[in-house]
Amino acid sequence: MCAAVAKKQSDVLVVTADESFANACQKQLPSQAALAVETVSTVGAAIDRLVAENGIDCIVSDHDLPDTDGIAFLEAVRSQAPTLPFVLFTSEGSEGIASRAITADVTEYLIKDDHSGQWAQLAALITDAVAYRRAHAEFRETDIHATALLDAAHDMIAVVRDREVAFINETGLELMGLPDRSAVPDRLLSQALSSREVDDFEERLEAVRDGSQSLDRVAGTLTQTDGTTVPVAVTATHFGWADEPATVLVVRDVSDREQREQDLELKDRVLSAAPIGITIADATEPDNPLIYANDAFQALTGYNEGQILGYNCRVLQGPNTDPARVAQIRAGIEREQPVTVELRNYRADGSQFWNRVTVAPVENDAGEVTHYVGFQQDVTELQERTEQLAHYKRAIDGANERIAAVDTNYEYIFANPAYREFHGIEDDVREVTLREGIGQEAFAIARPYVERVFAGESVQYRTTRDVPDKPTRTFNVRYHPLADPSGGVAGVVATLQDLTAQVEREKQLTTLDRLLRHNIRNELNTILGRASMIKEAGDTIEQQAEPIERAAERILEQAEKEREIIKLLRAVSTPQSIDLVTIVETVRDTLETAYPEATVAVETPESVTVQTIAEIEQAIEEVIENAIVHTESETPKVTVTVERGPETVEVTVADRGPGIPAEERQVIRDDSPVEPLRHSAGMGLWLVKRICTRAGGTVRFAENDPRGSVVTLVIPRRNPSIDETQVGTTIESN
Repeated sequence: MCAAVAKKQSDVLVVTADESFANACQKQLPSQAALAVETVSTVGAAIDRLVAENGIDCIVSDHDLPDTDGIAFLEAVRSQAPTLPFVLFTSEGSEGIASRAITADVTEYLIKDDHSGQWAQLAALITDAVAYRRAHAEFRETDIHATALLDAAHDMIAVVRDREVAFINETGLELMGLPDRSAVPDRLLSQALSSREVDDFEERLEAVRDGSQSLDRVAGTLTQTDGTTVPVAVTATHFGWADEPATVLVVRDVSDREQREQDLELKDRVLSAAPIGITIADATEPDNPLIYANDAFQALTGYNEGQILGYNCRVLQGPNTDPARVAQIRAGIEREQPVTVELRNYRADGSQFWNRVTVAPVENDAGEVTHYVGFQQDVTELQERTEQLAHYKRAIDGANERIAAVDTNYEYIFANPAYREFHGIEDDVREVTLREGIGQEAFAIARPYVERVFAGESVQYRTTRDVPDKPTRTFNVRYHPLADPSGGVAGVVATLQDLTAQVEREKQLTTLDRLLRHNIRNELNTILGRASMIKEAGDTIEQQAEPIERAAERILEQAEKEREIIKLLRAVSTPQSIDLVTIVETVRDTLETAYPEATVAVETPESVTVQTIAEIEQAIEEVIENAIVHTESETPKVTVTVERGPETVEVTVADRGPGIPAEERQVIRDDSPVEPLRHSAGMGLWLVKRICTRAGGTVRFAENDPRGSVVTLVIPRRNPSIDETQVGTTIESN
């Protein structure tokens, strides 16, 4: 041991009041060994030196000191440095001093001697004592480090020797529920560890210590001090502890692992039992092959695991699979983002189905996509219902009838474009009430019928409705219950069939019939009366014949007008693009040719194009010709003006004739029944009204200044939906 530490210098503190002894120590000891000697004369100085610097390896003290004796000094040193080497010198031997010195744990007790070998003996003693202390200090430090390392381990580590626990780390104390190592029972293993694989842990550990058996991650149970059991994995190996054979026991708490295994098992059961298809694809392999497919996927597609695992899901695609939707899935995978697409897929037997596919990336702890999870759901019935509903919606939206539905709170569920346009409702009808949609007056009429439908009836009735800036319309209204899934009434479906044109035709034909019967009767009475007078008159035959001729001509003229009106009422008019300026100029040229004495002045822009019916030309010609033939002047003058507005075009015809009789205007304006004193003697204006009605326009009458009449045709600039259900004309008179 001395040889091992001879190269390292040791610091020696000599405490003595004997100056010659102090000098001898400083001279002799360094010559014998690698010793550095420092001397002090009192215990107080020695203690100050020890406190000031902890670099002294050995103390050599005289027993006889000025302030106390050497043994008292030894006791003081031992209280602070229990292992510091301390050599006590005395002048003469004494059993009492020796006994006290040994009791105080002196390193060596020597009697001063004057022989030549004394210094070599003392130097060797100091060197050995210091070396011993240093060696044991390293051992203790190593032991401390080892204990610290074991305490830092996450597993319970115990050293078992002769069936008793010689050491247990902090993790083991915590796992066992023990406050400290002093509370560890001697037979800990027999009390705490159990396993179905090991009958007796103590015997097994003895066999492990001897090397005859092994113990590697054996599943077991550790019972804590409070009775709680913890699943553990036990590993043991033989080991030397304090120079004796022992067993190191490693006990790992596997509660988290078991929980994870249970969680994984549960997740696997969930995936297997899920009602929708679930697949997992490996994102790290080329073409992302499937590595998992649950039972629902196999049932949905008809592919078993052997047919699908290792392949890409594109095996489900076929001729009718939309490439654009496949591209959506591919784009989501490339962006490493979830994507959901509905597309047509094919089963193993070739049958088609609509598949709602969701693909989502799965990342590892480093944020790298390692897998893709896919969810497949058969939405064939839903897709077919959706397509059917889309067909229904297109049919309802394209219907000429106004169709809508309201719930039991009178709030709209839906309304087709024709209904919304007529009532002036925005596209989004949600939270709009029926009262708000059709107005208070119409709601008051409709409500009793709606309430009957809420009670389960279906009703039908005829009504008229007025909306701002639009003429009155007549509707045949049908209400039917809207059933909810339970068979109750969730609301009302309304269908409004526009009868305006039909009602108008009925009124027109009725009025025309009355008018013709009345006029023909009057004209025939004239003919009969004149004929009677011819019989009686004798020489005045020529004078009586003229009224008969005029009456016959009027009958023929009215019959011709009747034919034109009947033709108009029977025809289905189609709107087309018409230049009114060209029409007016053509009519002017035609009439000036037919009536050379007449002058038709035209004031128009260069061009005015409207979407209207072709019969509008006939109406314009009728009004202008009527102005020419009814004037009393031999050279009739008529002014035609065309003015373009934002929504309509006005064609105004002004003359200086006798004007239109009030009774004729009243009959045309009100559609009043023809009575003897209230009828239209001519059919021209009647025909004009019918044409304007068909075009969705209006007719205005006014007096000309100073004489004559002004007739204005108001024609919508654009009305592509003109047909027999179009709004009727309103007649205004100034």
